[in-house]
Amino acid sequence: MRFSAVRLLAKAAFSTAENQQTVYLTHVKWVSGKNQLEKYFSRYGQVKDVSLFFDPETGLHRGFASVTFAKAESATKAVQSRPHVIDGDLVGVEFYIPLKTNQKFKSISVS
Repeated sequence: MRFSAVRLLAKAAFSTAENQQTVYLTHVKWVSGKNQLEKYFSRYGQVKDVSLFFDPETGLHRGFASVTFAKAESATKAVQSRPHVIDGDLVGVEFYIPLKTNQKFKSISVS
């Protein structure tokens, strides 16, 4: 029960405007490029940025990406419009939640 409360508090703290505008993509084919992803997701609204993640040792695409929209409503549309098929594969689309933060949280015990 304590873990759930802490996770909810963490999610609330990270719900900044930038995070609400960004979606995280999984299972992106290595042949899918930045321009292709931008074109695909622009149907939901203006795309500000597309980031592809590469392995630093091999230089190969890792199958993950993020798309940042100009408006949070566009990100919501993209998440709600699942499934997404790009280059013949099903691509996972979820709201972006940062893994690390510089903010500190107090420990809360929920009985």
